[in-house]
Amino acid sequence: MKSLKTITSAFVFSSLFLLVAATPVAADGTCTNQYGATVDCPTSNIVINKTVRFPTNVNLFVENLTSNDPAYSPKDEVEYDVAVSNTSNVNFPTVTVIDVFPSQETFVSGPGTYEATSNKLTYEISNLAAGTTVHNRILVRVKDASVFPANQDITCDIVNTANATGPGGQSDRDTSSMCVQTKVLGATTLPVAGFDDWMVALPFAASGIAGLGLIIRKNRRKIS
Repeated sequence: MKSLKTITSAFVFSSLFLLVAATPVAADGTCTNQYGATVDCPTSNIVINKTVRFPTNVNLFVENLTSNDPAYSPKDEVEYDVAVSNTSNVNFPTVTVIDVFPSQETFVSGPGTYEATSNKLTYEISNLAAGTTVHNRILVRVKDASVFPANQDITCDIVNTANATGPGGQSDRDTSSMCVQTKVLGATTLPVAGFDDWMVALPFAASGIAGLGLIIRKNRRKIS
């Protein structure tokens, strides 16, 4: 039979464990226990994961795209998924996400407020419950070919950076990179037929029409 002292110690330990485990987060960003006492907020319990849509599969998102993968082209729209998880056992009233786009991209759509001068998007996730994950989709557009090096067929390491910050200053950061193909077979654009090109082709077209006429007349003589 356990002694009274052992039972009392176990009770005290269990109470302390529950006291810490049942710590809700106050609206001002501080953490309080079930009795209203202010305690330290959990650390390293926010996880952010940023992925980019695979260029040839609308349902596939990957961490990064390299030169071995299909590439995007100038003026293409690129979709990102930003997943923010609360891995603690307490609820977070507000988590702030800041998504910074590279210079080769411009914002199209997504939650929150976009700042063009800093090329970043800021939004908040309210009431991120313990053990849950919230996804947000963000759409950007690749800028035109003029912003990419003229001497390169493909530009990689176009890095998009996302940060998530919760109560007590705890935060996490993640990046996702991709490539943009600016030239195909050494040419930035396909050749466009102009007036001079048609003038060069006219003699050949005329010869073809004349030859077709001779064949038609020859066949008519045979029939008659």
